[in-house]
Amino acid sequence: MEKTTFHYQPICSAPHCDNSAVYKVAAPWSNGRSRELKSYGLACEAHRDSQLALAQLHRQGLKLAEGETIGPVGLYELAAGKRDAELSRLPDH
Repeated sequence: MEKTTFHYQPICSAPHCDNSAVYKVAAPWSNGRSRELKSYGLACEAHRDSQLALAQLHRQGLKLAEGETIGPVGLYELAAGKRDAELSRLPDH
């Protein structure tokens, strides 16, 4: 059986937007044993600032369990074939 790679084009999370996502809006999260990016959505170039602001509001209300930590929300540039841990965070502006 031939192995095939699954490909898809993520779409911006902004309401009524069908543009391709360029960024993952996320924050680094850990429970002490594992780490990952906690996703708050995806954003196209046009909605990156509004999606980031919305994610930052959601982050403020997040209740963490004992042992959990979460860093600041930021924009991570999506790249085909790369996992979350390999995505580059954009500088804060």
